[in-house]
Amino acid sequence: MSHSIREPETNRLLGILSAEDSAHLASFSRIEHPPQGRVLSGASDPGTDIWFPHTGAVALITTDAAGRSVQTGMVGREGCLGLESVFGSRRSALEAVVQIAGPMSVVPAAHLRTVLDSRPGVQVAISKFLFGLSAQSFQTIACNRLHSLRMRCCRWLLTLQDKAMSEYLPVTQENLAMLLGGGRPRVNLLLAELEEEGMLRRHRGRIQILARDGLKRQSCECYRLVRDRSASLYANLA
Repeated sequence: MSHSIREPETNRLLGILSAEDSAHLASFSRIEHPPQGRVLSGASDPGTDIWFPHTGAVALITTDAAGRSVQTGMVGREGCLGLESVFGSRRSALEAVVQIAGPMSVVPAAHLRTVLDSRPGVQVAISKFLFGLSAQSFQTIACNRLHSLRMRCCRWLLTLQDKAMSEYLPVTQENLAMLLGGGRPRVNLLLAELEEEGMLRRHRGRIQILARDGLKRQSCECYRLVRDRSASLYANLA
């Protein structure tokens, strides 16, 4: 059986700042625990706060004019949400929705805007995160085009476990279908196959990972590429 994967519960972007920059941001921040499903920023309202997850995951969702939605990215403790308001945008192309709940540091966007002008270390850290997020998006575009539904499903289950830091993932089959863009019937069938193979166990409203190494063997290389690229970005800042 898989074991919980525990790491220090802190936002990595905040964690690599200098002690002075970190203390300055902390003096203006607060801790919140937004529940699963809460919209942190949306297309019509980018919000007035910047959210730095310590654990959990936030889904980045795009919706077309017909109301069809697809998940195009995911942010966890490696980054932050709501930067559109810092850069003066009144609209966002994405909706940021809490997928796996966890504590978050919250900094007013107006204050972070001032910090970016006066503290280059914070500016560099956020720029690195945005570069990593765009690289993740490009990799996902290629992944969706080149890799099978099974490989992509294993990739995202591993990614979700990294962000949840637990063998239990509070995600539904509908959440996974939106993430994979494969349709709920196909995703349900795939999860049933993975369950028969001993990779996972389905529960009401959550999925339990039983064989992480098995999922790694069946995942496409995108899981490793995105994880290692993110780690290298932060290593260069440490």
